[in-house]
Amino acid sequence: MNDNEVLEMLHGVVKLARPISADEIKIESLDTLLKDTGLDSLDFLMVGVYLSDIYGVSEEDLKEMKMDETSTLRDMVNYMLSKGTKQPASVKEALANIQ
Repeated sequence: MNDNEVLEMLHGVVKLARPISADEIKIESLDTLLKDTGLDSLDFLMVGVYLSDIYGVSEEDLKEMKMDETSTLRDMVNYMLSKGTKQPASVKEALANIQ
């Protein structure tokens, strides 16, 4: 998937992780710092769980994911790509795997 498709997928994941106030989240670029998205720690936990399902990342690898104040959404997605066992062909496929 290209960057725009990954952003679209992330918007869908955020809506599942934070259904009531997903519109408040500011995700305009994969280079957005995690701390600048408006997601809190529980939101990131849920987003991580959904992304691990999408990319086939093991629970052990998910627990090993370390993000800090300089980490971006791209860093999070790249971690999933590096540890995952599958890669969705489309946004629709990715979101269908978690609904």
